[in-house]
Amino acid sequence: NSDVPKSYFQSLFSSSSKPTSIKVWPSTFFSVKFYRWIYEYLKNCTTKAQIKNATHLLTLSTYSRQCLDNILNENSISFSRYSKGSLQLAIDPHIFEQLVEESKHINNIQLLSTADEVIKYEPILKSVKDRLYGGVFSSLDTNGNIYEFCCELKKILIEKYNVQFLFNNEIKDFIVTTTIESRTNQQQRHVTGVLTNENKKINNIDNIILTNGNYVMPLMEKLNVYIPVYPVKGYVVEIITPPNIPLPSMNLVDDVNKLYISALKPTTKQGLVRVSGLAEFAGWKDIGILSEPDRAQYLYEQTIHWLPHLGSYEKAFHSCSRPVSADDVPLIGRCDNFDNLFVNCGHGSKGWTLAFGSAALLANVINQKEYVKETEDINPEPYSPNRF
Repeated sequence: NSDVPKSYFQSLFSSSSKPTSIKVWPSTFFSVKFYRWIYEYLKNCTTKAQIKNATHLLTLSTYSRQCLDNILNENSISFSRYSKGSLQLAIDPHIFEQLVEESKHINNIQLLSTADEVIKYEPILKSVKDRLYGGVFSSLDTNGNIYEFCCELKKILIEKYNVQFLFNNEIKDFIVTTTIESRTNQQQRHVTGVLTNENKKINNIDNIILTNGNYVMPLMEKLNVYIPVYPVKGYVVEIITPPNIPLPSMNLVDDVNKLYISALKPTTKQGLVRVSGLAEFAGWKDIGILSEPDRAQYLYEQTIHWLPHLGSYEKAFHSCSRPVSADDVPLIGRCDNFDNLFVNCGHGSKGWTLAFGSAALLANVINQKEYVKETEDINPEPYSPNRF
């Protein structure tokens, strides 16, 4: 958002022992990929761009929620779904006003202007009432155990649609043919196959969709296609509780500390609260490696400020890198000058929220389904990978 440039430069020159919400590793200063991406990203940190991009994200997330409901109505999938929505927390008038401003163009929200109103929505925050000023509630958000969902979905795809999965196959290169379009006299490229890490050729490709997140930029360079998606490392804290301990009934968001708190549905054995946050620019080095446990510890401490009753339970730290696009809006669609190369990437930390709508939108693009405004489908143009 519009505060990112300030946070970015503060992180470069901060002498504080307290971790900053954004950190830039020195190695990125030698990366042309980073400079090219951050230039596009900072251009999108204006208030005008923020409102435009937030509108596109809201449209896609609303559509995605509809698509998820359709999937669940047609299939029996269990994935520890628990949340009733999301609640953004404000600790002072300035933060509350900022949340209100950002929410002006969003439907399905409730503005909560007092601590008492916030506690009515989420009673578990009663013990930290003195920290609260207000908040914004959205009924659109949900959560769940993504691993469980993917395992269930994989089973359905194999049994119902005969989908074949080839695991541990890394694409090393593409086999491409080039033709000249007689009508326009323009070059048209077609991916006919790929080479994998075992020198295996996979040929006779009808369409190829790249959904490889953090690695889509370097892979697409092999085709001389620029996809501005950069890995931004975040940290994850898991707090494991006995099954009878009260957990948040909705996702809690603390934008100041870049904190996202989500509880999964308790089992008979345990409860689980998952917290994610912070942003670290380290490039492709150490992706998925917990390089700085102190930053995860900071995330944990901020969580306990909101949920002090969880302070005595077992915890585990992890890290992950989110594939963030240069305008924070995912890239979904066909790449220019290719007739069968598509991407679905750049969802950042909103992968779960946007996944189902992104897949449905891409299916419409591949099937050349014309967008009609009066239907529940959405316009693919704002998500095109050719917009940069």
